[in-house]
Amino acid sequence: MKTRLAVSISLASLMLGLPGMAAHAATGPAKGDQNAGVVDIVVTAQKRSERLQDVPVAVSSVSGEVLKAANLSNITDIRFLAPSVQFAESNSVRGEGFAIRGVGTFAFADGTEQSVSVVVDGVVLGRPGMGTGDLADIAQVDILRGPQGMLFGKGGSAGVVSITTKNPVQKFEASARASYGTDNETKLEAMVNLPVNDKLAWRVNGYFNHRDGFIQNVYTGKTLGGQSEGGFRTKLLYKPSDDLSVLLALDWGQHNSDCCQSVIVGTAGASPTNYVVSRMNAYNIVPSLDNHKTNVGGPVYLNMVQWGGSAEINKSIGDYTLTSITAFRRWIIHDNTDTGFTDTPFFPINGADEAQQQLTQELRFASPKRGLVDYVVGLYYFNQNLKAAYPQQGQLGLPASSAIYSRKAQPDIQTLNYALFGQGNINLAANWKLIVGGRYTHDDLTMITYNRTLVSPTDNPFPGAAPLAFDQTNYPSNRKADNFSYKLGTEYKITPDVMVYATYSRGYKGPGIGLVSGYALGQPLFSNPEIPTNYEVGLKSAWFNRKLVFNIDAFHTDIQDFQTQVATPFIFNGTNLAILQIANAGKVRTQGVEMDFTARPTQRLTIGGNMAFIDAIFAYFPNGTCNYSAQPGCFVSTTIPGTSTTVPATSFMNNTGRTLPNSPKFTFSVNASYDVPVSASMTGFIRANYNYRSSVNFSANGDPLTAQRGYGIAGGQIGIRDADGRWSAAVFARNLFNTRFVTAISNNGSYQTAWLTSQAMRTVGVTVDAKF
Repeated sequence: MKTRLAVSISLASLMLGLPGMAAHAATGPAKGDQNAGVVDIVVTAQKRSERLQDVPVAVSSVSGEVLKAANLSNITDIRFLAPSVQFAESNSVRGEGFAIRGVGTFAFADGTEQSVSVVVDGVVLGRPGMGTGDLADIAQVDILRGPQGMLFGKGGSAGVVSITTKNPVQKFEASARASYGTDNETKLEAMVNLPVNDKLAWRVNGYFNHRDGFIQNVYTGKTLGGQSEGGFRTKLLYKPSDDLSVLLALDWGQHNSDCCQSVIVGTAGASPTNYVVSRMNAYNIVPSLDNHKTNVGGPVYLNMVQWGGSAEINKSIGDYTLTSITAFRRWIIHDNTDTGFTDTPFFPINGADEAQQQLTQELRFASPKRGLVDYVVGLYYFNQNLKAAYPQQGQLGLPASSAIYSRKAQPDIQTLNYALFGQGNINLAANWKLIVGGRYTHDDLTMITYNRTLVSPTDNPFPGAAPLAFDQTNYPSNRKADNFSYKLGTEYKITPDVMVYATYSRGYKGPGIGLVSGYALGQPLFSNPEIPTNYEVGLKSAWFNRKLVFNIDAFHTDIQDFQTQVATPFIFNGTNLAILQIANAGKVRTQGVEMDFTARPTQRLTIGGNMAFIDAIFAYFPNGTCNYSAQPGCFVSTTIPGTSTTVPATSFMNNTGRTLPNSPKFTFSVNASYDVPVSASMTGFIRANYNYRSSVNFSANGDPLTAQRGYGIAGGQIGIRDADGRWSAAVFARNLFNTRFVTAISNNGSYQTAWLTSQAMRTVGVTVDAKF
């Protein structure tokens, strides 16, 4: 589940076209149709089945067959198929999340939801780590860009990643897939679909993935970064009549890895006597972007288990449809990273033990798509509880003695959200419609209890973080918010194959709890809601008898009270200090142009491509975190109680006008697929792709030591399959030219650390598929 930044997708897949068109090319023409062009794909971006080309939303859609052909195993790899999508890395999945059009949530904050929602089979996932799982038996993935809170549950202020898994069907199906590659990369998957009787069908699939580690811990001799994961999903579809269906689903998954340890890649700012650097030198570790070595003595692990079930009922009432989706999910995680970067107990314990559970209910009523007005209206309910413990312990390099400092924050956070929503079309003419939508949302966020203790009774408390306990009965730890978000727009079809649209939408993301580990009484506990306003125009078109599909859109989004990591001042023992927490920047602005095309000039050849130019900046952010490179004196010091040792606390920096973290201005990809008949019963195929992203900075403050230059990655696949698609075999390559990059860089003023990914190393392998 550890993500890999902008790498190329294993080829076969990349016959796709770009945002919105990826799946078209992969779908291909009907068998025997020698002159068919790019085939349509159906999406549910507006909570009903529609042709993607008819939807006035910027959507990237990728079919499950394309994902399988690409040898993808993680939902986070979707970013390689849509240039406007990125993924923020961290030392734990708790701090990771998607970004769309440069906008995401870029810091740890278990009481703050993500700006990009992940939805699986209509169920919103409450925590970002829940959405980094396997892609087994997927029907389709839709990426909706821009505010989507009108129809897609809570959040989605920057966009939605919507995953649909395959449902049972009334025929026997079975399939198996295996692949093996570099560093023992092993992927196994199997599926069986059974028609129990004419009213009942059952489907089950299972998967297992493994890859060896690639970071050498020279102190212990252990290799870090490896992972193993597995799980299953089963569905039961009961359809007693044409107007009623009941779909029951259950899934379970487990992930275990030696993740997520960063490495030192630079020592700019370090003094000759810096302890961490001296220990690194003792093991002859050379800091660079090619460094794959570390020397940590603390434990490094990430163990996750999640499971859940849902019941979806669809009832036709004449031409109208009533839909109910009830779901329960449970997510448990244990992780730790040695952030001291030494073989001594400098800071060996920095982890989490966390348990989340959520109950959701959605009720929708959809009209038929005809007449003057058609619409979807509904009710939504979300109830989430998060209980956690965050142990942090170490010598911290502060006193000359071996004193141990620690803190263990234990929050219990409750999130309630309910909403009334609706969106409709006013059909003024056969080719012209107006779009109107609205959503009333109520949020109720509570820190039920907070208890900060020591990891061990004999430890000293963290500087400025003495033991502390409070609950909602004796401290103001509840925040409520009400909001009305809306959407207005118009769509006009110039011809049946050419449509233009324009929309104005105002989104919403609820308030968040800004800090749990170092909280001090009197410090702000909650951040304000995040409010995006989006203007968008677009063109969707098909040309030359659908031999070419071309889509383009332009957008401008302002986000008021953007929730991000800031430096907030407070007073401790009479000293002015600042502490990092999730709070509000004044405003974020993102604007740009996105384009995609898919061309099928001949039956055998498909070419696709996509491009995005995005300028995402902090339009107003005066209280940003310190830039160690530009402001070496931006510290305020305090004395650790009972000692003569001082430690710095981060102070302010005005980051107004700076580019958002991990937001490339320019991205593009091109890909091609060519089939070659080998015999009457077999066909050969070759796929090739290239993906590029321009330079990024991983810090909001523009620190030059956390920047990464632009890079491109190439991949491909060559193989053979039988005419009926019963089996295929191929050799694949990802990152063919071994392009090196990292997924994140941080700078603490003395040395720079980076998160590595196996996708930044060449991977070659073989894959075999069989259907029965």
